[in-house]
Amino acid sequence: MNHISKTINKAVFIQIIGTILLGSVFYALFFSVTETVDFFKVLWFPLFVGFFTMFFSGKFIGNSFKPTFNFKVWHGIAIIFALLFVGIIAGVLAMQFLPDWHISDNVQTIISLLLIFLTFGGLPTLIVCIWLGYKLCKTSTLKT
Repeated sequence: MNHISKTINKAVFIQIIGTILLGSVFYALFFSVTETVDFFKVLWFPLFVGFFTMFFSGKFIGNSFKPTFNFKVWHGIAIIFALLFVGIIAGVLAMQFLPDWHISDNVQTIISLLLIFLTFGGLPTLIVCIWLGYKLCKTSTLKT
């Protein structure tokens, strides 16, 4: 794994931690702590699939860039938001493996989950992707 992939996966890890913390706090404030725990008990598998999809996609994206690529800050923003969408979609598809979960019955629930994860994932993602953009710019200026 090259330096770009390591930097992207470090950003993904920071994003995941921030999203879980922020989402847990807000979900507990809106509902309750017991419902937040129940939420994670039910959705642990889709979250796990989404996180690993983000890591493997980040590795793939990082390896696709040449070490001499001239990164801009917006590249970091685009990469992390793309990984967030990939992770959310993989997690939603993984929900099909949950017992008693059928997409035809739960389209409204899926849309609600997409909005929840985009809302709670958006702020940590924005902060992390700006950090990643500057880190990748710094890496590209060191190479040239």
